[in-house]
Amino acid sequence: MSEMELTKENIVKQLRRLCAHCSSGQAVVHRCAVKELALRVQSIRGVPLIVNDEFRGILSPTYR
Repeated sequence: MSEMELTKENIVKQLRRLCAHCSSGQAVVHRCAVKELALRVQSIRGVPLIVNDEFRGILSPTYR
């Protein structure tokens, strides 16, 4: 697993702890804004752009 995938997985785990329903593990039906954010983080694809040891964004692959 790449470093970016590990970082995304860590972010998703931290996000899920923010919702009481998700972190408790109970099957409670609810509209979870945290889950929506986690799905967006998981969907990030591309190569991280790092300049002078700072994250500057993601370079998305283009398919032609």
